[in-house]
Amino acid sequence: MYNRFPVSIKKIMWGLLLWGTAIPVSYSQRRLTEVTLVYTVSFEAVDTVAQLTFGTGGLKAYCYLKGANSRTDLVTRVGKQSTVFITKPPQVLLLKEYGDQRYMTRLTTEQWEKSNQKYKEARYSFTSDSLRVQGYLCYRALATLPDSTQLKIWYTRELMPLNKEFLPMAEFIPGLILSFESFWGDSRIRYDIDQILFSPVQQALFDIPERGYRLLEQEGIRKEK
Repeated sequence: MYNRFPVSIKKIMWGLLLWGTAIPVSYSQRRLTEVTLVYTVSFEAVDTVAQLTFGTGGLKAYCYLKGANSRTDLVTRVGKQSTVFITKPPQVLLLKEYGDQRYMTRLTTEQWEKSNQKYKEARYSFTSDSLRVQGYLCYRALATLPDSTQLKIWYTRELMPLNKEFLPMAEFIPGLILSFESFWGDSRIRYDIDQILFSPVQQALFDIPERGYRLLEQEGIRKEK
């Protein structure tokens, strides 16, 4: 039996074969249609209004993604604030629960986008800085707001949410954001991923409350900006 190919050609063919099989592994990405993201929330500097609203410490944010709908619950020691995105019909609900007091504000998607305009107008730059968060390889991005303030973002390309409405800056990031900074009034807030749960998300989380909530106009609330 004789060799049909020279040794050098064999090496090239084996190299191409191994390289070709490695591509799906290197670029594998899990697309998320249904997931719960749990973030730990911390304030770097707290103004008086934020302190009265949230208290100090012990904050968690729960982001529920299910198809085209999403919901974020910010849970504090004094109550809960929720932002619910519903696609049919398109609208945003802002819910507040403090003991027996419950409030609801309805916004159109245009009103919501306007209230988060500075994130839409931000310049996003991507660096080669990397670290592992919850076992996922993450890269650092910077969002430069119109007033030149910079916010740090850490994201992974290994997970890609199909729904990016749950974060104002998510549509500009090529992956799932696992750590990011934002603002509430003059207070800088940091969100760090604590858990990623791939179990089914209850549809009831996106039901519009029919009773028990007092309706407020958009101007009558203080929203994250």
